[in-house]
Amino acid sequence: MLGAIFFIGTAGSGKTSLVNSYSEFLSERSVSFAIMNLDPAVVTLPYNPDIDVRNYVSITKLLQEDALGPNGAIIAAMDLVVTFLGEIIKEVNEIQADYLLVDTPGQLELFAFREVGPLLVDKLVKTPKLSVFLFDPVITQEQSGLASLLLLSASVSLRLGTPVVNVLSKADLIEEGRLEKILSVFEEPEGVIAELSSKKGLMNALASRLIENTLELANLSVPIPVSALDKRGVADLHAEIQRIFLGGESEDVGVSEQEES
Repeated sequence: MLGAIFFIGTAGSGKTSLVNSYSEFLSERSVSFAIMNLDPAVVTLPYNPDIDVRNYVSITKLLQEDALGPNGAIIAAMDLVVTFLGEIIKEVNEIQADYLLVDTPGQLELFAFREVGPLLVDKLVKTPKLSVFLFDPVITQEQSGLASLLLLSASVSLRLGTPVVNVLSKADLIEEGRLEKILSVFEEPEGVIAELSSKKGLMNALASRLIENTLELANLSVPIPVSALDKRGVADLHAEIQRIFLGGESEDVGVSEQEES
């Protein structure tokens, strides 16, 4: 196995759709992969998971027999996953695939900021691993939202101890001018910081400082615009994943020379 890829983002950012789109990309190029679903509350999936956390924990049981509310049941389910870690790792070890795609729960905090997330990332595979962090374009409409996502991306890297590939999801829904504005925060942050600093208000000042300090300290990657719908940017995402897993080597799996250019 070349490595494990954890897809992480805020609720509604498009993690599951991107996992499905990326798996189709790999399948079309005869690259082997396996998919793990880590969301115990999901009802339907666009793909067939090879490993499914719902086989180990039951939200229905927690709701009905343990009389927990929806949020409490999801939290309890994720905490229970830790008790099945040995069985889950055994399933992973039986898989013969180049990539393990891990679809994390809808609520980012359930995976990144509870015991199960860092433990799974550390123990699941011995091969390299990375996180794909999804920037939701709805949240990035305001500079304060973008600043918050920058902090979350940096927090994921710090908490899970993995390299992070940032992607701007649902790129097909973003107007070109807005897309350029978002990317300019990473490519030419001085202009955005100066613009925010010139505006009055505590929130503008806070967003300016957060963007400046986070980019300086966390060395975040420029988000790759990706659309799970029309697959734009998926080849670029794959190339960046390969670059990290192969340590900058020119060898590539599943991307033709035409796609690379």
